[in-house]
Amino acid sequence: MNTNPTYWKMRNGKSIDIDSMDLNHLRNTLKMIVNNSNKHKEQKKLHGWNDAGANEFNNSAIGRKFKELEVQELMDDYEDICGYDNDL
Repeated sequence: MNTNPTYWKMRNGKSIDIDSMDLNHLRNTLKMIVNNSNKHKEQKKLHGWNDAGANEFNNSAIGRKFKELEVQELMDDYEDICGYDNDL
């Protein structure tokens, strides 16, 4: 059995360990996830949502600064793990 369980929250609000779900429950859960994903895709098409907003953010000054900080954080983690000092 999994030592680090993952829980699924049921309609009644109770949580259940996914490893303890029976086959029919797993099947129904998967169907619900697929149906919700399809509904979300339809909503995106209906409302004209796309990833252009994300691209605009990444190209903005704030987006570029965010990316710089993200890279610096990764380098700091690398230095901590390897004991290597690499100034950007």
